[in-house]
Amino acid sequence: MLKGVLVGFGIMLAAIPIPIVHFIAVPLSPFIAGFIGSGVAKIDQNGIVKFGGLMAGLMVIPAAAVLLVKFLFGVDEIIGLSATLWVVVVLALIPYTWFGATVGALGSYMVNRSRKDNPA
Repeated sequence: MLKGVLVGFGIMLAAIPIPIVHFIAVPLSPFIAGFIGSGVAKIDQNGIVKFGGLMAGLMVIPAAAVLLVKFLFGVDEIIGLSATLWVVVVLALIPYTWFGATVGALGSYMVNRSRKDNPA
């Protein structure tokens, strides 16, 4: 499952730097990452919520990094915005990431289950 979570987290991070496309890709990236990552992990029915939780747990890393930059180096602004605002935004994205990744994992599970039930 860890391999699928890391693949999904990589997909979410890869959506950020693409110019102009990131306005659409970033909000959809937790769902897409959950769909693809859970397909890589081949999770079962009991692992869907756990998969989403692990994906959301990885979102704690950027919040911790901003807090470290703020308190260890005394930086008050990052890219012109308050470091505290960055922490609040990232912490607000954790439940969003959990929901999107969980719904994406559920969708992937349903697709894989229907393929097993109705082989072509």
